[in-house]
Amino acid sequence: MIYIYFIYLKQDDPKKSTMRKLERFGIARRISPGGARDKLMLTRSADTVLSKNDRFIAERSGICVIEGSWNREDTFAGLRFPYGRRLPKLLAANPVNYGKLEKLSSIEAVAAALYIMGFQDDASAILSKYTWGQNFLQLNKNPLDEYREADPEKIPEIENAYF
Repeated sequence: MIYIYFIYLKQDDPKKSTMRKLERFGIARRISPGGARDKLMLTRSADTVLSKNDRFIAERSGICVIEGSWNREDTFAGLRFPYGRRLPKLLAANPVNYGKLEKLSSIEAVAAALYIMGFQDDASAILSKYTWGQNFLQLNKNPLDEYREADPEKIPEIENAYF
């Protein structure tokens, strides 16, 4: 499995943190912001969209996500990460934001990244920790499959076709 890291901002209820749960299962590891420099960093402020071509970065250094509140999304707005990537558009399946565009939980974001880079089994495995997890893959099956096959320059066309 690809190494999964997260930066925990302590902005939400720790009992509801999807990444803290993965940490308890030994699947994810908490790091400081400085520890994310060489990681494939999932962030909405990135200019580059995640694609299958990012697989080698994830295999070499792992994936990192910021675990924080959607209500305080500007916390890292000024920071740039060398391997920062934004996810293509997807719908959330978590109970708080179900059906909302781009309001993914951290575990959904990591699972989407894994799926798009060709690690579908790993994506399914981490989502299995939540009763609603597999709903994310079902809800987004068609766009995820197309993103997984697409070259980076085609992803905006796919986003526009679905959303």
